[in-house]
Formats: sequence, structure tokens, C-alpha cells
Amino acid sequence: MVTYQNLQTDLLQALDLHIDILKEVDDIEKEELPGFLFMMRSLGFMLDRAPLVLASSDDEEMYYMMFQYYCLLKELKFNLAMSFPHAKIQGEPLMETVDRFPNDHEKEMKVWWEEKTGLIVEETKQTIELAE
Repeated sequence: MVTYQNLQTDLLQALDLHIDILKEVDDIEKEELPGFLFMMRSLGFMLDRAPLVLASSDDEEMYYMMFQYYCLLKELKFNLAMSFPHAKIQGEPLMETVDRFPNDHEKEMKVWWEEKTGLIVEETKQTIELAE
């Protein structure tokens, strides 16, 4: 079973990668700007609550945050593949950049959510299936 510390490590790595991207970008080609901005806004949205969650040391908040993070990371990958498949930043495809973000506990968080709420996360649709 995944622990608070496992999730904390993934979240800290994600924040570190996000900061590294911001620090290391020297130049963005004009045609690459829409894909880059989409990726950075998405990552900002995904990680917006991270400092508060890390400061709270609340297991429930961490589990919920990471459930959302893993779902949104998967969605970001789908959206980049569909809308910006050839976009690059400094010669590296955005898909490779996003693939560096941790997703080690995605399945465990999906199971946690389903057990907690009774809702089924439909993988292929990025929606929640409601039992009738």
C-alpha cells in the first residue's frame, strides 16, 4: 500500500521538476509557445495546492491531492498528444518533459478514490462512471 511518504516524495519531485523547467528555459520558439503555455498552465493548476498540502501533514489531503495530480497528469499527456504532438522546448518534445513527472502510485490512488467514494474512474474517458 502506498504511504504518505511515498506520495510526499512524488509531490516534491513534481514541484522540483516544475521549477527546473521554469529555471532552464532560455528561449521559446514562437511556434512552440502555445504548447508550452498549455503545459505550464496545466502543471500550475495541478500543483497549485501542493505547498498547503505539504505544510498540513494531513494524510487525507495528501491522498486527495495526489489522486487529482495523477489524473490530471494523465489528462495532460492525452491533451499534449492530441493538440501539440510535435511541440518542443529547447529541442526536447513536451511529451518527454511531461513523462519525467512521477506517476508511480497512480493505480493505488485510483483504487483509494474508488474505495473512498464508491465511484468508478473510467480510464479511457477521464470521467467517473456512476453505478445505476
